[in-house]
Amino acid sequence: MIGTMMALVLGVQAAGAADLRQPGNVVSALQAAGYKAQLKLNKDGEPFIESATNGDPFTIDFYECDGLKDCKSMQFSSWYKKEPIFTPAVANEWNAKRRFLKVAVDSDGDMRQFLDATVVGGMSQAQFAEVVQWYSDMDGMFATFLKEKREAAKGKVAGK
Repeated sequence: MIGTMMALVLGVQAAGAADLRQPGNVVSALQAAGYKAQLKLNKDGEPFIESATNGDPFTIDFYECDGLKDCKSMQFSSWYKKEPIFTPAVANEWNAKRRFLKVAVDSDGDMRQFLDATVVGGMSQAQFAEVVQWYSDMDGMFATFLKEKREAAKGKVAGK
């Protein structure tokens, strides 16, 4: 955990005093820290990054940008395909105990986890490293939470 955060800080430093309101600079900072990161555009021409942590893919979406620069916020997110345990009650249980990483179930029954960060006024290297570390740590905690829910559901089926 400390090593990953140090790598992120060093990665951002290696990318120079990067303005992290620029999606391209976020890509460079993630790559320098050892993360895969690819900048893409969605169907509306808005920038996002594809990456991964803990062996699972995630995206960083940027909001209120001036083209590919001067974004005002970013959102880290991952999607999980529909499972019987993905209910509003399970999402509420997670959200009631967690402050930064939130989850929601959509109308198709897919679950989404997300973490929002503002970059209004810029984002320091230490802040960026902290946000990425929070996301990675909480992504791992969420995976453990889901594993426990899956095991509990299996136990209910076996014990009918």
